[in-house]
Amino acid sequence: MGILNLQSRMVTEMISLHRKQEQKYKERLMILPRKERIIEIETLRGMAFAAVVLQHSIAHYSLVPQAGLQDGVVMAVLLMLAKFAVPLFIFITGMVLFYNTGEQLNYSQFMRKRVMDVILPYVVWTLIYFILIPRSWTGFGWQELSDLGLKVVTGKTASHFWYIIMLIQIYVFFPLFLRSIRYIYQRYQAKGRMIALLISGIVYLILADQLSTIARWMEPLQIPVLTDAFTTYADRNFIYFFFYFVLGAAAGLSVQNWRKWVHRLRWVSWLVFIVLGLRFIYLLMLEFQKPDGFQISFYTVSLIRPGMILFLLASILVLYQLAVKLQQPMVLHGLAWIGGMSYGGYLMHMLVLRYSYIPDEWFYVAWGWNPIIRMIITWITALAVSCGLTWLISRLKWGKWIVGTVPSRRPQTQETTNSLISK
Repeated sequence: MGILNLQSRMVTEMISLHRKQEQKYKERLMILPRKERIIEIETLRGMAFAAVVLQHSIAHYSLVPQAGLQDGVVMAVLLMLAKFAVPLFIFITGMVLFYNTGEQLNYSQFMRKRVMDVILPYVVWTLIYFILIPRSWTGFGWQELSDLGLKVVTGKTASHFWYIIMLIQIYVFFPLFLRSIRYIYQRYQAKGRMIALLISGIVYLILADQLSTIARWMEPLQIPVLTDAFTTYADRNFIYFFFYFVLGAAAGLSVQNWRKWVHRLRWVSWLVFIVLGLRFIYLLMLEFQKPDGFQISFYTVSLIRPGMILFLLASILVLYQLAVKLQQPMVLHGLAWIGGMSYGGYLMHMLVLRYSYIPDEWFYVAWGWNPIIRMIITWITALAVSCGLTWLISRLKWGKWIVGTVPSRRPQTQETTNSLISK
């Protein structure tokens, strides 16, 4: 019996030792970088999130009574400079996913991670916004529960949640994207891949141009889900944003070639960016002139328009050039940190902006400050508070359920950081 007990203990210890060695090996694999870092990714994330907050700040201050024509011109210029935000986020999503995904996609594990890092925090913030929205509360019954469920599915609780709904669709259909794009990448050489990318871009422009026509076709059909997807909720239908993801996928599959093309097309991208940017600013000036007087509005520059799409594609190329050329360590570190906080910051920034307007109403107006100055101060305040609160909440044990997973160390300017678009 003693010998048997000794053998049993030896076997147990050997199994335990084997498991420890296996765990250490897995940890080493996790620590070692699988591929070369794409150092400009976090810089781009930071730029995109800062641009999102700026756009929503502009939307608020365009309605204040003190805003005049000069303020409208400045807002129009700033808006066009910040318009790249969402398309850039989608582009980086495609680039990161295709860069990181191995030969085989474990879809259940892929979606499990997205549920924990993206969907769960989104649901939490949907509840927060739903509770804080001004309403005549007479109780919470089935009607409110049904309303909440619809808002969770459609992203209607807050104006910026449309992007999360569109992003979830991309995750759901990612295997289809992966198989199709890899098939083209493996079957064709560089010329064939370029032709396929151009064809998909042309198809995307046609879809955007026929947005209203498609809605009219779908309206009488009344197909469950599909009719709403192309009518009421067309602004969050991933089909109307797919090309930014495909372009990111092409970049992620061949990062070095992508950087070369960005450099080759630098003059073309800058020319398109400047010419179309000035054109849209001019169109906005015309839009400000209403029959009943001057009024700032931005309907002319909605995202799903062929001309705007060309401008946004040029913007992505321009921003990528700037991110590659940026060398200031403090600026890079700051943008990388903002990029690392981007998902939690995105979820909460509209609420933070709402409270950032309080000192504006109490003090800035009384002090006679110009609307543009007030807007810039509010923008910087909301950006800083959103990122700071995200960082603080992420330090809590249950923080990832509220703001997702954020970097626990010094922000790294690479594609592996868990933030808004790498999840």
